[in-house]
Amino acid sequence: MLKKVILVALFISMVNGMCLAEEAAAPVDKALETAVEETVDPVLDEGWDRGTGKVTPQMLERFDADKNGELSNAERETMKSTMRAERLAKFDADGDGKISEEEKRVAKDARKAAKEAAIKRFDSDGDGKLSDTERETMKAERKKDKAKNLEKFDTDKDGKLNDAEREAMKAERKSNKEKKGKLIEKFDSDGDGKLSDAERETMKTTREQNKAKRLEKFDTDKDGSLSDAEKASAKQQKQEKKQLKEQKQNREQKQNREQKQQRQQKQKGKNK
Repeated sequence: MLKKVILVALFISMVNGMCLAEEAAAPVDKALETAVEETVDPVLDEGWDRGTGKVTPQMLERFDADKNGELSNAERETMKSTMRAERLAKFDADGDGKISEEEKRVAKDARKAAKEAAIKRFDSDGDGKLSDTERETMKAERKKDKAKNLEKFDTDKDGKLNDAEREAMKAERKSNKEKKGKLIEKFDSDGDGKLSDAERETMKTTREQNKAKRLEKFDTDKDGSLSDAEKASAKQQKQEKKQLKEQKQNREQKQNREQKQQRQQKQKGKNK
């Protein structure tokens, strides 16, 4: 009997000791957790640096400073810091040096939109995802796009795009996006934010009609196409027409301001 009592007492003592040990450890774990949270880079939180350490052919071409075909530790760190800084610059809309919850949402939406665009373009079997074959097709198309960009924007012909050439490419893409927006605004008759097949046909027909009008007006040698000189003449007339329109708008705005001032003066006179 005494032996059983001693065993029960030992067991209770062990249990209490384990509970005390857990309670003592808890503040340490919490402190460690807090310290980790405080040191998390807001740009990298929730995978914001995903892919910044991956050495793709594009990254190798861009950051292999000594051109030995591989990235040294220093070059790799330069790549990571540069890519993180670029992501921060892209999504840190308020310029506070970190990614807020709203900015995270915007970045997530951008990644989602890019993924959806890739699926829409390359998902040939329509299963909502990219198979290995479709991914290879996507890679091949991107290589073609890169070759086209190099041909168009690599002005110094060194086989890569420097900062100035990249800016020129971005500017043209922005311009094209704005033009696309104007086309959608003009031909999107159902207002769903995109062009249906019927709307595209309307746009195509309108363009052909405009082309025919341009040829009729500016094709002075009647060879069925516009020469450089004829294009320059058309461009000049377009600019002159635009200037006349702006001048008219300015005159109308001036007249409206003057009329408004006159009305205000008359009202003041009545109030007196």
